Amino acid sequence: MRIFFALIFFFGMYLGYTQNIQIARNYYEQGEFEKALSSYEIIQKRNPSNSQAIIGLAKCYRQLNRSNDAIDLLNSSHLNNPSQLIYLVELSVTYNLNNQKEKTKETFDKIITLLKENPRSGSYIGNALQQYNLLKPAIACYKIAMEQNTNFVYDLEIGRMYGELGDFNNMFSSYLDYMLKKPNYIGLIKRRMDEFITEDPENDTNIIFKKTLLKKNQIEPNILYNELLSWLFVQQKQFRKAFLQEKAIYKKTDDGIPQLINLAFTTRKEKAYDISNEILNFVIENTEIESFKVNAHRELMQIRTETSSPINYPAINKKYLALIELYGNGRYNMGILLDYARFLGFKQDKKTEAISFLKKLLKRSLPNIQKAKTEILLADILVLNNKFNQALVHYTKAEKRVKGDQLAQEARFKIAKASYYKGDFDWAKTQLNVLKSSTTQLIANDAMQLSLAIEDNTKEDDSISIAALKLYAKGELFTFQEQNQKAINAYQQILTNHKGNEIEDDALFKQANLLLLENKTDNAIANFEKIIQFFPNSLLIDDTYFILGNLYASLDKIPEAKSSFEKIIFEHADSIYYVDARKKYRKLRGDDIIN
Repeated sequence: MRIFFALIFFFGMYLGYTQNIQIARNYYEQGEFEKALSSYEIIQKRNPSNSQAIIGLAKCYRQLNRSNDAIDLLNSSHLNNPSQLIYLVELSVTYNLNNQKEKTKETFDKIITLLKENPRSGSYIGNALQQYNLLKPAIACYKIAMEQNTNFVYDLEIGRMYGELGDFNNMFSSYLDYMLKKPNYIGLIKRRMDEFITEDPENDTNIIFKKTLLKKNQIEPNILYNELLSWLFVQQKQFRKAFLQEKAIYKKTDDGIPQLINLAFTTRKEKAYDISNEILNFVIENTEIESFKVNAHRELMQIRTETSSPINYPAINKKYLALIELYGNGRYNMGILLDYARFLGFKQDKKTEAISFLKKLLKRSLPNIQKAKTEILLADILVLNNKFNQALVHYTKAEKRVKGDQLAQEARFKIAKASYYKGDFDWAKTQLNVLKSSTTQLIANDAMQLSLAIEDNTKEDDSISIAALKLYAKGELFTFQEQNQKAINAYQQILTNHKGNEIEDDALFKQANLLLLENKTDNAIANFEKIIQFFPNSLLIDDTYFILGNLYASLDKIPEAKSSFEKIIFEHADSIYYVDARKKYRKLRGDDIIN
């Protein structure tokens, strides 16, 4: 029983002590330094060696301009307990704040000497120094900790601190050391590098990074260095050099085909079609794996379609049929079959033939996921042909085949869009409301935007607003059907006949993007400028500024481009374009380093 009461007593004392420390901290954080000082003094009086109270007192003394009291307290505390290096950290901070440079350096040196003799506290002391932004001694402490125990990996923290110090050679070197120790974190390293690397190969930081990579690879070759060199060349739009690195990786490992295909995707997105074709042909010639060959052929065919005029469509059609014959009904050929149906319906305007082709595919014994993709494409082509009710049937079948899958959510969104196209706004909104909580962020966002557009233009049963919404839906349908001029005309009817309508800014924006596709840049810019002038609170305002910034930059109108990106940086910091806008702005401004 005595033991029980003793435990209760000590537990109560511990709780009281903890509460007192917390009270003192709260006073300090609220800027009530005199009250914090009194609280810490009470704690220290009861327990003179309590390190938390001593450090709290030192901090209060500093805030109350009693630095000499802090120095006396910390010196005496260190003499009484030399193993508590945290007292020396606080002492160095105090000297540093007083601009006592020699004393500061002397104390830092003492910390490093003691850590070398007994390095167990290296990471703890390094972290404490880092919090005070004393980066050089913090780096030294972290390095001592890693020397003591090879399981400690602080290269990431060290690299970041070198970056803050502007020492980019050591920053890159530390990040690369971290990558070698933790190869699975190469994606993280790329994200860190992305803060400093620009598109300009002559940028000082790019050059430092490249030299660091080449030097390390020369000393101790590693495929990871080739990966990062390839990544660097992609950032700099030097795709051929990236291709050479990826080929080197493939030859060293015989396992680089997926990365080569990804590079082909990237170059195609950047419209570097010549190098895309080279990469894809290299893949076809150097792999026996059918899935890779088929994917490469698919990508080549899509590039041919993108870059060809209708006069070349018969040749493309012939090539598709040859590929279908070559790979037959193989498990990886479904993509080519669907691409061919899409080519028939969307590019050759052979909608009936495409529909018949897809219906034959559906008669095959296919996995549900492939049947669902086929149903969705069939429905898309039916929408292309204005057969909305038939399309809804097939979208619904697709959704039921793959319930719970992301593809089911895509099918449901297309159900909403088809209903919207045909003017059934209530049913479209019902579907969209379900999709607002979609696990697919893009679908959730698109559903939210379309639902808001419908709600804003139908809430008061206003026939004029509904008429504007029908025109807007028609414009979107024409865009889906790749009838750009008809879409432009539909949006123009809104802008001419429905001024002041809720949907006017959306119509301006949609029309502007179509005008860009039609190479009517001046007209598109005029639309974007109207959004800025008349709809400054539009949800599309940051999109507008970003597109305008890029347009002005491409036209070498640097002041206008900078102004557009500035608007995002200073007025729309929560925009998804913020990071890219900042990079582009600094490049236009001529900054050497992005950080």
